[in-house]
Amino acid sequence: MAEISREIQYVDLDFIFKHNVNTGDISYKSDVSAIKQSVLNILKTNHGEKLFNPYFGANLISFLFENITNITAAAIATNIKDAIYNDEPRVKVLNVRVATRPDRNSVDITVTIQVISTSEIFNVGTTLERIR
Repeated sequence: MAEISREIQYVDLDFIFKHNVNTGDISYKSDVSAIKQSVLNILKTNHGEKLFNPYFGANLISFLFENITNITAAAIATNIKDAIYNDEPRVKVLNVRVATRPDRNSVDITVTIQVISTSEIFNVGTTLERIR
């Protein structure tokens, strides 16, 4: 009997909630776009913001008023790795780069991710900043 290989497709709602004129429904993201959106959601969610799952997210807001040092950057990277490991089973974190910019009270974050099912590698980036 011949074995049929199936490619896994990931589909999530697009958080912009734009109207898709082709289907008449809201648009969606698929595959890598869906995973990028999920990882960004984890990075931008703080503990206690998701109902019934109080430890969801990277809880990066807790670092906003800390002095930005190498130790703080390492703690941010650890929070990110733990959050993605716990909340996004479709990926593996290869690297987390935390670039501090103390003159702007911000931190640039770049996470290198590998999709487990396809071995595709991509970067997800965001900036954590304190607004005065």
